[in-house]
Amino acid sequence: MIPGLRFCFLAVPVLWVAAAHIGPLLAMASISFLDVYPGSPDATPGFGLAAYTIFLHQAGYRASLLRSLGLAAAATLVSLLLSYPLAYHVALRVAAKRRRFGLLLLVTPFWTSEVLRMFALVLLMANRGALNGLLRWTGLTSGPIPLLYNNGTVLAGMVYTVLLSMLLPLYAALDRLPPDLLDVASSLGAGPWRRFWRVTLPLTARGMAVGSVLTFLACMGIFAAPALLGGPSTPVFATTIADLFGAASGRWPIGAAFGFILLMVATACAAGLAVLPGLIASRRGQPAWSS
Repeated sequence: MIPGLRFCFLAVPVLWVAAAHIGPLLAMASISFLDVYPGSPDATPGFGLAAYTIFLHQAGYRASLLRSLGLAAAATLVSLLLSYPLAYHVALRVAAKRRRFGLLLLVTPFWTSEVLRMFALVLLMANRGALNGLLRWTGLTSGPIPLLYNNGTVLAGMVYTVLLSMLLPLYAALDRLPPDLLDVASSLGAGPWRRFWRVTLPLTARGMAVGSVLTFLACMGIFAAPALLGGPSTPVFATTIADLFGAASGRWPIGAAFGFILLMVATACAAGLAVLPGLIASRRGQPAWSS
């Protein structure tokens, strides 16, 4: 390749990452150390750690972050449990000529907007929604059940939003699984569950780890599901940060500090999820990362 053309191919993504990702992160980090932002033109802003100490001294903010961590972990686990059988069926049980169509059926619902899907869940779970209407029609309940504005509803919305982030890496890992290994294990007398436990699961650990990291990170920053399906009693850290960045709040340094805290905590947890399958497989003496 011509050196100048190679430089252009490398420079474009590097500039995009710097301008769209690294630049805003550095700006957010610098704002988090200011005492006021935006400030008046004739005032010199002070620097300090006041925004970070607010997080340490107020239990409500810490509880919001812990709730986000718990919901993200639960949504990641539920997404894994739901996605693995679907990906397994499409990748290994559906005929090759119909496999793309089966994958298309799984992906199609996620083409719609996230906000529209959340409003659909609101209409489904409202007091006069379809689910309460079905329960009353079957005689299971005599009145509406409050299904909205709790942690369970937020969890359902988060799973519905990020399920594709888990499904596609699992499908890719299962699709690359060498079929000869399963045939050899069957010839050696391994039953279906033993083949799955000793062959399929270890060889798809990479897909599980990648899907878990992507899903967890998406859940930590998700906004539409907790904003539309949650309530005042179930705030998550993303909605707390959004409130701090409100136009009338004037608390941008606190919001920037909380955003940076969220980034660091989510990155640390995602790193743990990335290495967890390898550690588990190494204890069992199996090659978790070969695929």
